[in-house]
Amino acid sequence: MRFLRIRASNTPRDPGASMALLEEVMDPPLDPGYTSWTASRRAAGMPGSTGSRTVLLFVSMLVLGFLISVAAQTLRTPDPAAASTRDELRTRIEATSQRGDEYVEHIATLRQEISSLEAAQAQPATEQVAGEQAALQAGATPVVGEGVVLTLNDPPLSADSEEGDRVLARDLQVIVNGLWAHGAEAIAINEQRLTSTSTIRFAGEAIVVDLRGLARPYVVQAIGPQEALAAELRSGATGNYLGELQSDFNIVVQLTPEDELTVPAGSRLSTRIATVPDTDATTEDAP
Repeated sequence: MRFLRIRASNTPRDPGASMALLEEVMDPPLDPGYTSWTASRRAAGMPGSTGSRTVLLFVSMLVLGFLISVAAQTLRTPDPAAASTRDELRTRIEATSQRGDEYVEHIATLRQEISSLEAAQAQPATEQVAGEQAALQAGATPVVGEGVVLTLNDPPLSADSEEGDRVLARDLQVIVNGLWAHGAEAIAINEQRLTSTSTIRFAGEAIVVDLRGLARPYVVQAIGPQEALAAELRSGATGNYLGELQSDFNIVVQLTPEDELTVPAGSRLSTRIATVPDTDATTEDAP
């Protein structure tokens, strides 16, 4: 390795010489082209610079500031037409939701009347049991029993939140299919009973079950073998899916086993095939 030595000189150095480079950096001279142009104007008896450039810069800045202020004011001023449209849509949504709730209450009243009429009518035990079993399978009657309650909710909004960080319709579909496969007898999402004809889908940014929009949090009630359902949601294929929702999308998941749950009857049921029973034959066959 080589070392360079600097020999000391007895010649005294000018203190100002060491500051020449620093002064050149801190106080640079004018551009040579600008200096020559100014000198030529002064040689011709004209001033070194004109004030037009300063005036032009001032006018440009004034116009730019005016345009920015107008744009900001335009963006800040609410659009009356848009506000009126939002209010109208909100009113229609509230009215439709209220009408739907009234229909649900009316359906429940009619079901009670049907149950009273069926109880008052003398029917063979086998037909009565078959009718009750068919109503249970179709979701026409409430179900009470042990089961689990699974609550899903979107993560709190933050600067790191992404558009996909929320509960989707397909998430509920996967969960419901897993519960059916492991012995669930009745399932409801936010008090909406699921039947063989139920649909879970997206409508815009809302999750819809049987044409009824759901609000967060999404509460899934499932009646069936409690241990089997809880095990599936904790460590089964559905549990692994829930774990991915928590780790990848910050979805809030809460599982609660319940010894007694009540799943309501379905609100959107329709009769596709029906026949009128032969009353005379039924009466003759009755003991």
